[in-house]
Amino acid sequence: MIFENTRYLSLLIKRVYMALLCAFLIIACLAVFFAKKWHDASKLDNVYILSSDNTLTASRTDGSMARSSYEIMAFAKVFLEKAFAHSEYSWEENLTEVTDFMDKESAHLFLSKMDETIEALYKERNAISTVSLKEIEVDVDTQPYEVLLYYSTMLRFASLGEVIYEDAEVEGGIYFQIEPLSRSKKNPFGMQIRKLKFLQNKSDG
Repeated sequence: MIFENTRYLSLLIKRVYMALLCAFLIIACLAVFFAKKWHDASKLDNVYILSSDNTLTASRTDGSMARSSYEIMAFAKVFLEKAFAHSEYSWEENLTEVTDFMDKESAHLFLSKMDETIEALYKERNAISTVSLKEIEVDVDTQPYEVLLYYSTMLRFASLGEVIYEDAEVEGGIYFQIEPLSRSKKNPFGMQIRKLKFLQNKSDG
């Protein structure tokens, strides 16, 4: 009788142990699942963009579509790089990426400026261009947001059979409005350029 009770008690303890072990595993799996969801959600609030000079971080602290002036300036710098810093090999890819940041009207205007003459500079004369931001004004008190910037583009040309470059500097300005969008892999900033306008160099005005 004592032997049977001991055997029954041992079996009961094993079953309780297995039940506790299963419960622990379920809780651990749920913890991992929710931790991953939280991590994925937190990445939506921070966008890391690697530019040519440093890493820019654009952070959204709430669930609204609002964008800070810092985010807009970071976006404008990336836009300038994609719009005006080219080589023979990056020209087409850059134009595709930069027009993805624009609405159809702005993209059409931008591409009309990048005609066959400009394309020939890169594909026939081996031009390499770099761009630097000279001045930027961001108005986040208006809807949509407004951006006014002035920039300088440096062109270097390589003559066939030579390695000597002749430099040429082109200055200009751009005005555009920004409409906030949902963030995505294609547009991590979650911004769209509208009402794009090319301006004369500030010193010429």
